[in-house]
Amino acid sequence: MGLFGSTKISIIKKVTDGIIIAVTGAKAALKCELRSMEENADNMTYPMVMTLNGVPIIEMHPSYCPTCCGLLATGYGLDSAKCRELTQISDKINSGFTDLENALDVLKPLIGLFEDGVYLIRDTRTFPVDGDGRFFWAVPDELTAYNAFTDSYYISEIMKSVELDGTFLYPTQSCERYDENRVNYYMELFSNGDHKPRAVAYNAMGGMSALLDGHHKACAAARLHAPLDTILIAKGHLAGARENMHICFGYEIDPKRDIPFDRTITLPSKLYKQYSEQLERAFGGKKQSPPVLYKGLPVESRFSKRDWEKCYTESAYYYLYAYQLAAEKVFDFNAVEGMSAKEIYDYAFRQEDTVYFAQALMSRFVRTKDKRTRELLKEFTRLPFSGDSKQIIAAALRNLMNFKDDETEKIFIDFAVCDDDYLADIAKDYWDDAE
Repeated sequence: MGLFGSTKISIIKKVTDGIIIAVTGAKAALKCELRSMEENADNMTYPMVMTLNGVPIIEMHPSYCPTCCGLLATGYGLDSAKCRELTQISDKINSGFTDLENALDVLKPLIGLFEDGVYLIRDTRTFPVDGDGRFFWAVPDELTAYNAFTDSYYISEIMKSVELDGTFLYPTQSCERYDENRVNYYMELFSNGDHKPRAVAYNAMGGMSALLDGHHKACAAARLHAPLDTILIAKGHLAGARENMHICFGYEIDPKRDIPFDRTITLPSKLYKQYSEQLERAFGGKKQSPPVLYKGLPVESRFSKRDWEKCYTESAYYYLYAYQLAAEKVFDFNAVEGMSAKEIYDYAFRQEDTVYFAQALMSRFVRTKDKRTRELLKEFTRLPFSGDSKQIIAAALRNLMNFKDDETEKIFIDFAVCDDDYLADIAKDYWDDAE
């Protein structure tokens, strides 16, 4: 247990990729606040803001539907919030990082801004994109729907949902602060193979996280087409049934990360009382108090416009979309690591969701330039034209268009004159693409 100013921090559990801490006596300066109870009937969202020192830094409209996407817009930005605590940690987090437990002393000014509660702090990797194929800092000012801003991403093709773990980033700083020299500095640090500085992000938007420190680090990662090492923080909440209540850090109960609320793990008495009162309101028939609504500054964007260079706008190609990350989390692609293309082909047909598995795997191989890609795609084009196999062939043809050689062209010639109009039309695009 540590005492950082008036803020008490207790490490209550260690997990594979991070630690879970209990925080009491914090300032509640960084939080998500409800603006209204009124639901938008068109998109099932409700208005919130993420505030820092009372200043709205992000406008958030999460959805009542846990698998539907929400809307985001930029706010006043970190500069308007005048947060000296973030300035304190910015330089320190760039050097001497060994592990999260030892980094708590560096993070203590930021932790002191939280609300009292239980938090999961992970040392993980994020992507400097928004999950929809756009560079993370190239966001519009107006409210925009993001597929990653959802509690659990729903894959309709296989009727499964999966959490995206805050992997995608959203900016909290106006691009007026962009400094090419800082980007070059971090690019050099990232490229020399030594210790990589961490960014810091707050995960309060499902698959998206608010980048609190590290906008230039994220730019450097984008230029290098690399993931960004990030200290990612998520606040816990109660979930489950009364007899099986957990403090969770996502939509689903995860035994590896979550904490059973049954006194098997000791919480500070203040937090135990806080969560017990929540249970009473939920299950004990206790009258719910009306929520405290945000009444601060008008919620509007104060970000400046910027035309981003191609090195940024085109960097998004090298990162997963939200739907691709969801697929990679559903399927264990590590299982095919040592397989030949023919073995992978056979393995695909032993999966419960063969079509989606094959499509997702082909996309992954093309994106990562796997040396087995062309041979695997050729294997899939040899399937008979029937049922679900036609979807796999179509995906294989679309991905084969990345290859321009005589052998591949012969495959497209054969399909262009085949007796299946759907596949023939796809095949003819091979030459359009070449032009």
